[in-house]
Amino acid sequence: MNILLIGFMGSGKSTVAQHLSKLLGLTCVEMDQLVYDKTQTNNMDEVFAKGGETLLRETEIEIAKEYASKKNQVISTGGGIVMNKIILDYFKAGESKVIFLHASFHKISQQLAGDCSRPLFRDLKMAKELYDFRLPLYATYADATIEVDPHTPSEIALKIQELIGSTDGL
Repeated sequence: MNILLIGFMGSGKSTVAQHLSKLLGLTCVEMDQLVYDKTQTNNMDEVFAKGGETLLRETEIEIAKEYASKKNQVISTGGGIVMNKIILDYFKAGESKVIFLHASFHKISQQLAGDCSRPLFRDLKMAKELYDFRLPLYATYADATIEVDPHTPSEIALKIQELIGSTDGL
């Protein structure tokens, strides 16, 4: 089984994935890093400069094809993965359990204050519109939702472990 973490940028997916993979003894996969490796870039600014959001989404599809059939992974996705249904279809077909890490926009904006490495978060008003647009998509694709605002990454990882154990793999 794979566990796929989805949520808006800054919701804690990468950090929770690290905690959860250690807790469960699974491999931690960071999709953004795989995007950088495949596009020979170092950050999202470079990905966007090289080919825009189209390059990002096409690369995410390649990664989904490659990693969906692998097992025993905790996969931290990019925040926009829900913008392309085919990516989530690959993971769902590979029997991944999709967990939506739901953080309020307020918490995310605090988390990302001063972080210039996120091209889609530079304009706060546009970022909020994007957040509002994506929220129903995250909820649609998720097998379960975890509210992250009041919790630490290790607490969230424990909640996911309990959820998976209590529902026989969701």
